[in-house]
Amino acid sequence: MQRARPDTVSFLMKRLSKSNVDDWKKLRRVIGFLKGTKDERRIIGATSLTEILIFIDSAYAVHANCRSHTGGLSSFRIGAVHARSKSSKINVKSSTESELVSTSEYLPHTLWLRHFMIGQDYEIKDNAVYQDYKSAKLMEINGRNSCTGNSRNINIRYFWVTDRVDNKEVRI
Repeated sequence: MQRARPDTVSFLMKRLSKSNVDDWKKLRRVIGFLKGTKDERRIIGATSLTEILIFIDSAYAVHANCRSHTGGLSSFRIGAVHARSKSSKINVKSSTESELVSTSEYLPHTLWLRHFMIGQDYEIKDNAVYQDYKSAKLMEINGRNSCTGNSRNINIRYFWVTDRVDNKEVRI
């Protein structure tokens, strides 16, 4: 099931001992999805091996220990080359910080994929990260310049994403 729906299954696995009615609804929905798509073929392909698309998202403080849940997916436009969904490694103070931490946790996989493709003699023209949280995007692009008094608590080690943007290794 982790290969079929890693996002939901990973989240539900953390809640086995403390499941509630909403968790059972989510599990039913995943099982319904799997039953409805069991005969479908999963296709992994590419429209271009020079463009990598990355989708990263975070759900803020959803676990019992108040940690966020992060997920990421890398693709060459058809299917997923790599997908990961897991509980965040640290507690954070805001949803903006949660998005920033999730990007910093998933981005190494993306950079490895980029370096691997370059090693195979492909010229990577675009390595685009798609994220749905505007303030996190601004922090990733501008680094400390986007921080206000409310975001001073964000640890500087997560601004290495900004370095990757400045080095043109990834585009937010």
